[in-house]
Amino acid sequence: MTADDFRQLALSQLNARVASRLGTIEFLVGDKVFATLGAPDPAFAVLRLSPEDQAAALAAAPGVFSPQAGGAGARGVTCVRLALAQAEHLKPVLAKAAAKARNSKSAFTRLV
Repeated sequence: MTADDFRQLALSQLNARVASRLGTIEFLVGDKVFATLGAPDPAFAVLRLSPEDQAAALAAAPGVFSPQAGGAGARGVTCVRLALAQAEHLKPVLAKAAAKARNSKSAFTRLV
């Protein structure tokens, strides 16, 4: 899979948009990032999953998905090796990352 293929899959998610910050391409739903492309390495994308969804992705395609190093990986941040990724593995995982972003409360939301 190429970076452009990943970009098309990410933008196919409901209400997804793209932004760029500090050389990284970010995919957002609302103000929440659900995926990035090009960092820490151009050969990888990074997804923000729940730890449970991360475990399922790792079990389904261990060569494609890996936890990010450190504490972020323990919280579900998952690296995607683009060269090994195939759309049938990535589509459902991207959908879960976008749904997680869509369902999380905004940092800007105030409780009344």
